[in-house]
Amino acid sequence: MTRKEQKEARKIQIIQAALDLFVERGYYGTKTSQISRRAGISEGLLFHYFPTKEMLLEELVNIGLEGMRMPMQVKAKNGLDFFYQFTKMLFLQIEKNSFIAKMFVFMGHIVRSEDVPEKLRKLAVSVDTIAFCQNWVRAGQKDGSIRKGDAMSLSNMYWCAVHGIMEQYTLNPDIPLPEPEWVVGMLQNGKEQFSLNSLFMELPV
Repeated sequence: MTRKEQKEARKIQIIQAALDLFVERGYYGTKTSQISRRAGISEGLLFHYFPTKEMLLEELVNIGLEGMRMPMQVKAKNGLDFFYQFTKMLFLQIEKNSFIAKMFVFMGHIVRSEDVPEKLRKLAVSVDTIAFCQNWVRAGQKDGSIRKGDAMSLSNMYWCAVHGIMEQYTLNPDIPLPEPEWVVGMLQNGKEQFSLNSLFMELPV
């Protein structure tokens, strides 16, 4: 491993340790000494990578924002397919790396918490996935794949379910993630007898 690779690996190690502690104890409840101990390094080395705890928090928020932009990269053929494709992609990634589930919990705390710097809280809410996904709800209502109802409310319902699953997975990773079809099924348009199963059978594996 080159020196550059070693530095990058150490930085990731610090970020992972900080995320675990911020989720467990909150931002102000976490000390830099605890982060360095969890990462297995000296506090002085921690400050070499991140001179302040706030800079480490900002790094995590920026990582979280990149994750929140994931839905905007999904290619789908209709409204319901969008939610299926994203849910499937998300769950596959979480099974490979629990860091992603913890980031959901972390970002949820940052958005709601009053014990973090205001500029970072505002940064965390700068990407509104619920508002973005309501457009896919409307598209699904138009093509007949998604049930009728307020688009923002339906989008919010989906994201509440996803966040709840992420929190439970963070607490109990031994419990298997649900099938994507189960999550997406709550958006399905039953009145139009749209076949969710037939849609999934047509999708490439």
